This record gives sequence, C-alpha cells and structure tokens, in this order.
Amino acid sequence: MSLKVVHRIFFGFGGEKDIYLEYFQNWQEKLEGYEFRHWNANNLPLDINPYVKAMVELQDGVFLSDYFRWWVLREYGGIYLDGDIEIINKEALDILLDKLSISEEYDAIIGIESNEKGGYTSHSMASKPNSAISNFMCEIYENLGKIYLARKELLIGPKITALYFLDNGSFTQTKGYIFGFKDPIIANRVKIYPKDYFSAISYGKTPILEDLTERSVLVHHYGNSWWERDSYFFIQKQAMRKRRKMIKDYLQEQKTLKFKFKQGFKNFMIKILFPIGSKRRFWIKNLVQKIVHMGIK
Repeated sequence: MSLKVVHRIFFGFGGEKDIYLEYFQNWQEKLEGYEFRHWNANNLPLDINPYVKAMVELQDGVFLSDYFRWWVLREYGGIYLDGDIEIINKEALDILLDKLSISEEYDAIIGIESNEKGGYTSHSMASKPNSAISNFMCEIYENLGKIYLARKELLIGPKITALYFLDNGSFTQTKGYIFGFKDPIIANRVKIYPKDYFSAISYGKTPILEDLTERSVLVHHYGNSWWERDSYFFIQKQAMRKRRKMIKDYLQEQKTLKFKFKQGFKNFMIKILFPIGSKRRFWIKNLVQKIVHMGIK
C-alpha cells in the first residue's frame, strides 16, 4: 500500500488565520504525486470522545490536533505534518515511506528533536493504518478523564510518545527517550530516526539550524502556536506570525559576520562556563529541557 498521503490539520477556532500556507505551498511544489488531506472541524468527528468534546468546547485547536494527528494515522495511514514543516528532500522522504510500506519489522516512523535528551517529533511522523503506536496514542487521549485540565503541563506530545516505549519495556533507564545515536533504530515496531532527518533546526527562543545533512528530509520551523503571552517562547511565536522563515533564510544568515561572531562567542562561553562532562553542563541541559517542555509562566 502507498503511504504517500500527507495529513494536515487546522481548525481556525475564533477566526484564527492559517498563517502557514506558505509551507503548504512548499509541500505542493516538492511532493509531486502525493495526496494531501486537509482536516478541520467540518470533516473530523468532534463528538468522538470526552477529550475531543472538551477541546472543542474550549476552542483549543492545538491540543485537539494532538489527538487527531494520531487518529488520522490510525484510521488511514500516511504521514502527518505540522503546518510549519518545510520539505527539503522529496527523494529521501520517498525512500523512507517506501521502506515503511513494505517492512515487516516496523509499522511507523518518527524522529527526535534533541541529541542530548531525545524528544520525539510530534510535528512529523508516518504510520501504517492501525499501527501499535497510533493505537496506543489514541487510547491515551481517549482515557484521560479530567487530566486534560492540566494539558499544557502534562500532555506534551513527545512525553506521551515516550510512554509508548516505556510501556513496551524500551529505554527504561531514560524514561522512554532515546538520544545520542547516529543511525536509525527499530524499537517496538517503530523506526526512530536521528535528529538530522526531521529536526535539523534546534528549538530555542531563537531556533538555530545546526544539524542539516544530506540525510535531512524536512525541517520544523517551531511556530510555537500553543505558547501563551507570558511564556518563554511567545517572542518566537510572534515573530513567526510576522514572517515565515524558510531553510534558505537560515543558510543566508549563517554567511553573515554577525552570525559567525555571535555563534563563535556563544560557543566560547559555553566551553568556558559549561565544559563537557561538568555538573554545570548537565544541570543547564536539564533546565533547558524543562523550559522547552513545560514553559516558564
């Protein structure tokens, strides 16, 4: 079966505009021969379970899509992409999906966002219909009860994905995460790809392109749509609303003297203040990870 079906979800509650159409245009230009399925409040079952009903009542399209991205993969198979994804290598994506479609070892593929802490790519993943991980993820949301009230602290996509591996006895020493690997690995019928495949841009208050390789398939531009005004990444969210950056913009920036000086100074200070193997380096990495996943209120 062909998995070259791209699922995109946008609800537009409260008159919210779809600001990522430039990236969708990139998909259309790059992914010739693919089918695109647009999902919204008119063609998704918004009364399917209590979690969905609650998110609809709250008009929370971001966390509503967290469930439905796995739902569409469970029901139809294909690849899910966040709206702020840019495709950079169609041929590489073709190969990944073709291998997935015929594999007897795995039923889904996913990437990681960090070489230090892992963090699975909830922004991009692919699956055959009814895969083990898509069933697990849907069941988590379908049985949450009132936990949805603390969704911004507890229901972070990469964290829930880590539970799938923990539940299946993998990566138990690292709480379900995997990091620091150079080649794809298979665990619990999921093929996990290193950071450069799906996350060449690293998250932060200002995203940085630092892992672009010949293996890179797509990049996530971190629109940070769910961060609120008093959170750490709100500045990046506002910047994305004014201008959507493309990979070419990052490459152009890297050629400037300002960028080279800034990065050189940053790397020098990190080396001096947080040397490799030091307790301070370990502490700051953990702090940054908590900021990214939880936000600063």
